[in-house]
Amino acid sequence: MNKTKSSIFMKIMAQPKNKIKPQNFKFFLVLDFEANCEKGTRLDPQEIIEFPCLLVESESFKILSTFHEYIKPVGVPNVTPFCTELTGITQDMVNTKQTFPEILAKFQLWCGENRLTTDNSSFVTCGLWDLVDMLPRQCKYSEIPVPGFLDVGATGEFINMKFSYQKQTGKYGKGLKEMQSNLDLEFEGRHHSGIDDCRNIVKIMETLARRGFVFENNGLQKPKYN
Repeated sequence: MNKTKSSIFMKIMAQPKNKIKPQNFKFFLVLDFEANCEKGTRLDPQEIIEFPCLLVESESFKILSTFHEYIKPVGVPNVTPFCTELTGITQDMVNTKQTFPEILAKFQLWCGENRLTTDNSSFVTCGLWDLVDMLPRQCKYSEIPVPGFLDVGATGEFINMKFSYQKQTGKYGKGLKEMQSNLDLEFEGRHHSGIDDCRNIVKIMETLARRGFVFENNGLQKPKYN
């Protein structure tokens, strides 16, 4: 092998494996609401009862800060047995908590304290439900506007983890556990616990990033099915 080829080979070998490429955002805000629910039908009103959000550094995928609050439902004040079985959220966990407008105000304060803007960060969800469906419904019921920072459901200016996964792997992202299984990851915690789901979304994101993926806003991108 000549010196030139040897030098190129050594440079390639010296490059770190699984290095995370520079991302489009400095931070990711990984969010996964849980709402009071009933099997086979939608409660009226359906209200958010768990509000978790992880502030994740894009360079390392380390969790820098956690916002996590349980919320007292108003319209249907009792957490259904089905919801408790699904999410692990019990009546005792919400009885003494604040209502949604108060928790949303707390969240806005947390975002301000962390100096989060649409320029340096983007929300990440596992699907469309959280920001396209549930948040606007909740704000309408609570008679408050969707804060500008969160008002991305109609524009798609957020990251839909399912679409990102599909773009990188070529496989339809059916659900959190299925995506993890296909990436040889183990789910940690309780599925449909909002805070645990958030942590597992971060695991998927980091795995995709270490395969060279760069996340972009794709909230309303039309998915392609195999």
